[in-house]
Amino acid sequence: MPALQRGFSATAAKLEAIVSNGPIGRRLLNVGEAAQYLGVSVDTLHKWVQLRAIPHVKAGRALRFDLVALNRYIDEHTIGTID
Repeated sequence: MPALQRGFSATAAKLEAIVSNGPIGRRLLNVGEAAQYLGVSVDTLHKWVQLRAIPHVKAGRALRFDLVALNRYIDEHTIGTID
C-alpha cells in the first residue's frame, strides 16, 4: 500500500468538511488539513515540502496545498496491483 494511503481514513463527510467553504468551494488547504487529507503527519508533510517532493504554494509565510495538485500527486504515486 502506498505511503500516502496507509493512514488515510477520511470519510466522505470529513473530506467535504475539509474542502468546503460555503458556496465558493475552497481549493487551498493549510498544512494540517493537507496532512490529514494525505493521511500523514504534519512533520512528514513539512519534510516533503523541504525536499520539494510534493506540490505546494507559498503565499508570504503561509504554506498551502492545492487540492487538485494533491489529487494529481496521489494519482501519479499510486502503485497498481500485479495481475
